[in-house]
Amino acid sequence: MSTITPNAHDALAIQNTISRYCEALDTKTFDLLDKVFVRDVVASYPFNAEMTGVEAVKRAIEKRLGPILTHHSLTTQTIQFPCTPHSADARTASAVTYFVGVHFGQGPHEGKLLQAWGKYVDELVCLGEDGDGEDRDRDGVAGASGLWRIGKRTVGFTKRIGDEAIMKDF
Repeated sequence: MSTITPNAHDALAIQNTISRYCEALDTKTFDLLDKVFVRDVVASYPFNAEMTGVEAVKRAIEKRLGPILTHHSLTTQTIQFPCTPHSADARTASAVTYFVGVHFGQGPHEGKLLQAWGKYVDELVCLGEDGDGEDRDRDGVAGASGLWRIGKRTVGFTKRIGDEAIMKDF
């Protein structure tokens, strides 16, 4: 695998990848998560620790969020590339992205909310200019070094306020 020299287009591609995650959750289009994570992603969520594989992540998120309406917003973000552009890990980046998620009660919980504040801590990998077989023309950012996907994600909450029951009772 060749090395890359990251540029501003790579940062935009990473932002788009992380934003696509929120789109998948809020539209309930969980197959979009294939465009967010690598196939063998390792993910740790407060309610699902140490999942391996995009299919496991999709199942867990769909089970938890599928029946309810959500709205996720991304706020402060930092993206870092390796200090040495031609090091062995030059095809990687890390990102810390703060979020606010609002969960709207349904059925017997109509009118109730659960709000969550927290951060996504991500390690990303660049799949390269050809996207390792993915359709880059449809999915990529022109000028980026390739398609960026999350290889490892850790989700942490700062605070949750509201009725936790809306996440369990449908």
